[in-house]
Amino acid sequence: MMRKNAASTEIHKVGLTVDDVAAIWRIPKGTVYRYAHESKWRRYTHNRRVHYHPDDVMTTLDPPV
Repeated sequence: MMRKNAASTEIHKVGLTVDDVAAIWRIPKGTVYRYAHESKWRRYTHNRRVHYHPDDVMTTLDPPV
C-alpha cells in the first residue's frame, strides 16, 4: 500500500493580502477594504489572514485601457 505524502495532497492557494495590495498600488488599507467590499472580491482566510483573488484585484485596480 502506498502512503500519500501530506505535502502532495495540500492545495496551495495564491492570493493578495491587504498589505500586498496597499503596497503595490500605493493606496491606504481602508481604500483596499472599501474596494473589496464594493466590488465583491473573492477571498479566503489562511492562518487568520484574508487573501483576495488576484483577478478581482486586477479587474478593479488595473482595468484594461
